[in-house]
Amino acid sequence: MLDFGISILAGGKSSRMGEDKGLMSLFGKPMVEYVLEETKKLQKPIQIIANNSNYKQFKCPVRKDKFDDKGPLAGIYTALSHSTHDYNLILSCDVPYVKMELLEFLLSKAEGYEVTLAKKDERIHPLIGVYRKSLIPHFENEINSDRLKILDAIQNCVGQIVDVNDFDILNFKNINSKSDLSI
Repeated sequence: MLDFGISILAGGKSSRMGEDKGLMSLFGKPMVEYVLEETKKLQKPIQIIANNSNYKQFKCPVRKDKFDDKGPLAGIYTALSHSTHDYNLILSCDVPYVKMELLEFLLSKAEGYEVTLAKKDERIHPLIGVYRKSLIPHFENEINSDRLKILDAIQNCVGQIVDVNDFDILNFKNINSKSDLSI
């Protein structure tokens, strides 16, 4: 298995939720806690990328975005900039049903690639993936040029999209609105 670090992105504006998505209660606990519980099983260092100091309650380093209002690409850039690992498992805080088996599968495929992303059915999930530190200068250039879409930013990278159709669709359920809180 690769030597890797884990970063959970929780720095979004949560404009559809009206409150900080990762700290929002899902069945009695903050949504980010589900992602933390699952990733802790991998026994690797975890950092949270968030501009809200309330994430410190989870006993992980909390890193502020290095670029304001530049979306998840800036969150990935920040995560890679702070990581001491070449390979980095990146997840958003709004996938509370993601399972370790899927994460281990992606990690097992990542060696030699700058980016490894999951594809379920016809949808690519850029916030369930493995990214390498070598992407830092490229992502910085994309952000400075206001090209902020992750899938566009990785077009010219050495990457792969991994078919994960054997994994339960629930792994990929994003909580983007209050109506998504029910399964």
